[in-house]
Amino acid sequence: MIILNETNSKNNIIFLSDTNIRDKSIIYLILFSFFLSQFYFWSSGVPQFSHIFIMVAILLLFSRSSKINIEYSNIILLFVAYAICVNFAWYLIVLDSSYMMSTVYWIFNLLFFLLMMNLNQVQINFFYEKLLFLIPFSYIVEIIIWASNLGRYDFEPRYNGLFNDPNQMAFWVLSSCAIYLYISGNGFKKITIYFLALFLILLTMSRSASVGFLMLTLGLIFSQKGDLNKRIFVFIGTLVFFGSLSYFLYNLGVFDSIALRFIEGLDQRDSQVEGRGLFSFLDYPQYLIFGAGQGAHWLYNPTGNEIHSTWLGILFYYGIIGISLFLIFLYQIFKKLSLSNKMILLGPMLYGFTTYSARTIIFWFLLAAFLLFSNNKDE
Repeated sequence: MIILNETNSKNNIIFLSDTNIRDKSIIYLILFSFFLSQFYFWSSGVPQFSHIFIMVAILLLFSRSSKINIEYSNIILLFVAYAICVNFAWYLIVLDSSYMMSTVYWIFNLLFFLLMMNLNQVQINFFYEKLLFLIPFSYIVEIIIWASNLGRYDFEPRYNGLFNDPNQMAFWVLSSCAIYLYISGNGFKKITIYFLALFLILLTMSRSASVGFLMLTLGLIFSQKGDLNKRIFVFIGTLVFFGSLSYFLYNLGVFDSIALRFIEGLDQRDSQVEGRGLFSFLDYPQYLIFGAGQGAHWLYNPTGNEIHSTWLGILFYYGIIGISLFLIFLYQIFKKLSLSNKMILLGPMLYGFTTYSARTIIFWFLLAAFLLFSNNKDE
């Protein structure tokens, strides 16, 4: 087994040069997809360029491979099979095509996860090395887009860059930051990426991402190797930088908007909970066992919107059976991680309590990266 580290870059390139064209094409398609996943060219719910690249990579893998490894995918296979059955049953009852659309997304994300789990050791090392470049590069691109006024404020004063809404951008930044903090062994680079991510998340004014980022911060502090004094130093340094950043945003007039959004969230929490459908499972407890299916949201929410929570959504859509399978799948990943890395991964997971993120491709990049690299590094 090759233990991943940041000093193997040249070797990884040499290794990849010895592989066949198909393997090279697959890993480059995955890397292009990761980078393009931060750019939305069409409305949400429609395949983006990042999905197209992944689809081509999936076709390349399954068209030539006679054996597919499902060692780490058996539970998620069961979950998706169950989701297909539930959604198809409700489609026959309600005759609403949205059940089928949700099913397509689950199948696509399952195939993507299988693709990642079937990368060979050479591809994994090359993917690891390129992620260490792509994530910082992506943050710099995002900041340039913001500074050049090329990004959008579709929900002004909240900034969403070239995403379709601020929460999408916040979750992408939060998840990519978690990946980088997990795979990088360079303390200075980790701190730099951490602060760049913090700046971008503050621009989105996402409350959910802010809560997740607090957990990620704790994970970063606990991941510092050395004595207690070093951890205290990192903690104080974080506070100093956060204070400086707050002052900078205050002078730009952004800080007032951020504070106002948190205050409004507290004042309107009851109406927001109702509008997001967070407690649909309490209003319709008859679906708690087998699930209500993921579609025809107008049946359960007057606004017609889906449940704005990954975990409560899966619970309501697929019942206790579905959420149990999904949590077992996540446990397979968490059990491999150290305490600090568990906390880092929990950051994006906490975000999922108030926003539905399981459909996004970055969610599956996050899970696949943590599982792949947990098999290739010392915890």
